[in-house]
Amino acid sequence: MKKITSIFLLLLTVSCLYAQVPDLEKAKRKYFQANVISYKTTAYYPNPDTDELSVINVLYTIYKPQNKDFEFYSKDESSEEFYKYGLYHAVKHAEKTIYEYEKRDNQNSAISTSRLRQFGPTTLLKKKWKFIDETVIDGKSHTHYSNIESINHYEGKEIKVEFHIYISGNFTLNKFERKSFVNGKLGQTVTFLFSNYIFSDKITNLKVVLPKNYALKYFERQDSLHPLAKNTKAPAFEAVDMKRQKISFKEKNAKQTLLLFSSTNCGYSKAITDYLLSSDFNLNPKVEMINIFGSDSQAAVTRYFVNKEVKFPVIADQKNLEKQYGINGYPILFLINADGFISETMEGTTEIFPFLKSLNSK
Repeated sequence: MKKITSIFLLLLTVSCLYAQVPDLEKAKRKYFQANVISYKTTAYYPNPDTDELSVINVLYTIYKPQNKDFEFYSKDESSEEFYKYGLYHAVKHAEKTIYEYEKRDNQNSAISTSRLRQFGPTTLLKKKWKFIDETVIDGKSHTHYSNIESINHYEGKEIKVEFHIYISGNFTLNKFERKSFVNGKLGQTVTFLFSNYIFSDKITNLKVVLPKNYALKYFERQDSLHPLAKNTKAPAFEAVDMKRQKISFKEKNAKQTLLLFSSTNCGYSKAITDYLLSSDFNLNPKVEMINIFGSDSQAAVTRYFVNKEVKFPVIADQKNLEKQYGINGYPILFLINADGFISETMEGTTEIFPFLKSLNSK
């Protein structure tokens, strides 16, 4: 009897101790013991000057949320994001384009300052919080915590930023607010609502499924580089192609020249390559072609064309040429006349395919 009583008292003590654990700690356990978390974020960004409200809806799936550099997938109405093995891809379906970062440092900086990494539930839960009160949201009780994120002084004014989170009765972080104050007066309040949570204990790996027929662009080049326009003088160059032949593109040539800039990771580039190498295509003899894979290594391009009969010079590992011609994505095609001036500049399969077909001598 004494033994049973002792066990009962022990269980009661454990139960009481658990009941005394703050909701915040229980929420941390729930999030960081899961292997996969899926949820919806609805972000509200008000503009105090115009009274307009921008609303952003994104679906997220986070893998191994306890890791600082966790992998993730996101989806909104027109785009998707994949981050796996330290590589980030953004798929813009409206543009039929896959975006990447050319430099890893730029990628890491962008991810660390993204909404997910700054204001996602797992990031917020790792901060230090002060209990404020119990409050009701949509008829349900929530525990309210706050955190002074920063206090700065500018031109004699104090600018303070406060973070506020709200934990529901089932220990999920349902609401986040970022409040900014100028000399104690509330300025802007940005609100994030988190909903549709799914917590899974199963060990599941993120599958990266990128469209095979999309163009490829680099984020860094969009503002700094633009393809050379029609009637621009084409830069001359010398290089060595895949067959170790010296290729010399001069200011003046006997024939018109096509310069095709491609990437081994670009679906549109592959579609064009397949057409150029097919039995259905034979380039007009009055035109020459040079295919440039400026950002790809010699080894990667060699693998790309393995067991294929290449009908034109192919040049790899020439980023300097891409910069000279303003290449910010792939594929891009230039038609250069015999005097060395660009007659046409074309981007993407919609423009390039019809033009190539017009040059087909078959």
